[in-house]
Amino acid sequence: MGSSVSAYLEGRYAWWDAVLDTQRCSQCKCLCRRHSVRERAAWTQFLLRASERIPLMRIYCPQCFATYTVLPDFLTPRHRYQVLVREAAVTSAESVPPCCTQTVRRWRKAFGAAITMAVHHVTSLLLYEAVTLCHQDQRFLTGELRGYGGLRQVRRIAARYGFDTVASSLFGWINQACWSKQAFYL
Repeated sequence: MGSSVSAYLEGRYAWWDAVLDTQRCSQCKCLCRRHSVRERAAWTQFLLRASERIPLMRIYCPQCFATYTVLPDFLTPRHRYQVLVREAAVTSAESVPPCCTQTVRRWRKAFGAAITMAVHHVTSLLLYEAVTLCHQDQRFLTGELRGYGGLRQVRRIAARYGFDTVASSLFGWINQACWSKQAFYL
């Protein structure tokens, strides 16, 4: 939902209603209900401003009483910086907002380990579905995939076979594709 904080804030009520119609509990598969709203940081640079705190909907399961926070695709659990900022820092983009150098170094180290796992997970989703891949795509997916370029190619292949999800960035796309497994968040 939304590629930025402003887009999210404009359409959040419609998105929240859509989530309530479809979101099921991960434990008992019961349809969840609205619980409350909480605020969360959505940093774009090192200093936090009051305008960078956004409201997030919390939902709960009426059967098992589990509570969840529904995050837009530009945020991930346990990370204050937005996905686009972390992705720009990791891929050495030209327009990187000012972040602490130690933080960027930690992101790059984590990215190196997680990107290969993410590409293989998305690849396995494509290969084990009931989809007949063309020979060229099959050779690419079963070959050695590395780095950001391989991830972009995997996303193109997923879109070609109908497995693409709307996301503001490649990190957001990985998080949505792998959300059901909850193995990792980039």
